Amino acid sequence: MHATKLNKVGNSTGLILPRDVLAAADLQRVDEVRIEVRSGRIEITKTVETCNSTMDIGQRFAAHYRRTMAILSK
Repeated sequence: MHATKLNKVGNSTGLILPRDVLAAADLQRVDEVRIEVRSGRIEITKTVETCNSTMDIGQRFAAHYRRTMAILSK
């Protein structure tokens, strides 16, 4: 188990993760992560690339059919 402090970063709060913790979680500094709170615990997981590509497809679809969706929502 590791102990660390929360640090002020601008108007937010940052957490410094030790190198061995990152290695054990198969994370690198440039990785995109997802942060969730479950049962009072903070879970940090590596974002899966397929999730990102699915979101990109959804955003392109929404942008392409924006007028159609606005008409249908009335």
